[in-house]
Amino acid sequence: MSIYSHIATSKERHDQIQAELASVESSPESLQSQESYLAELRNELTNTNRQLSQLHKITKGNRELHEKYRDSTVRRLFYRARGKREEFEAKADQEMRDYYDAPAKENRAQAQREMLEAQVVDAVAQEKELRRACTTRERLHAELDAIYKRIFEGRTEEFPEEDAQEETTKQARREYGQRRERWSDLRQATQCLARAQLTLREVLLNLAETLRYCERDLWSFGSTLADWRQQDCLSRAQQKVTQTQMLVAQARRLDPRVQALPAMNIVQHDWVGELVFGTFLFHTDFLGMMQQSVLEVKRAEEVLAAQVRQAKSREDDMQAQVEDARMAFETAQQDLRQLRYELFMKTADPPPPYTEPMSPGISV
Repeated sequence: MSIYSHIATSKERHDQIQAELASVESSPESLQSQESYLAELRNELTNTNRQLSQLHKITKGNRELHEKYRDSTVRRLFYRARGKREEFEAKADQEMRDYYDAPAKENRAQAQREMLEAQVVDAVAQEKELRRACTTRERLHAELDAIYKRIFEGRTEEFPEEDAQEETTKQARREYGQRRERWSDLRQATQCLARAQLTLREVLLNLAETLRYCERDLWSFGSTLADWRQQDCLSRAQQKVTQTQMLVAQARRLDPRVQALPAMNIVQHDWVGELVFGTFLFHTDFLGMMQQSVLEVKRAEEVLAAQVRQAKSREDDMQAQVEDARMAFETAQQDLRQLRYELFMKTADPPPPYTEPMSPGISV
């Protein structure tokens, strides 16, 4: 079947799709606007509920205070005996006004909440309707693209301009996919480095705890239990160093520009040495080695922090490139769809053949 025959047989359904699309084409923009409106309503409803809860507490407190002034004969007599009857009446009058004012505010807030709840219900219904319209739009566009693909996909000698735009669209799609893949790698690399920062902080916490035990040993305040805890802290620190190095290695596989961390040597507890040479000098040497381990880890932490900043910058740059590629791809898609539409309509409804106007006859 020729390309012209395909167009002729698809014309009726093509016209139906175009007619149906006219009513749902703007649904994505409408849905985005509706979602923003609904979010604002829900936020306002949350604030109103919070305000209503506070007003309810105020109303309850004012009611209790009002009843206290209203029913307190002793309080009234006390003020009268001190010659301050006017003061009592002023306070009672103020409590009366507060008592009646608070419920009025609460009623207004309650009415506002009911109005907002009704608006939210209506907005949710409209949002669902717009989502259905978006689904319909996607289905119609998919069917329309399938018609165009069946007719125009591949080389079409009759429409060289369509072939050129199709190739442009394919290149834009490839570029978009490659940049997305690269951005995904950079994002994962940044996440690995961020997790490595957390594990390195745990290393420093364990080393800080070990240093406290070392200082106690230095002044002979240690114990076997403290030595065991010291060894446990050092073991955890070494495990976290290993995890940090593993995470950095994963990041380097994803992004070769990530650099390796400087060496981090975690000193290990020497049980035999402590038993044989458990002297002040031995503990001083061990404390010095511990401090050296802390310095190495802090140096690695500084290097890692710089690596995280650089990796995040590369991720942000690539994300911007992905967005540019996405826009270029969508533009190419739209141009291809528009060109195919124009070619389809031109071929399906060709203009009437041109005929030369007849010259006026000469009568003899």
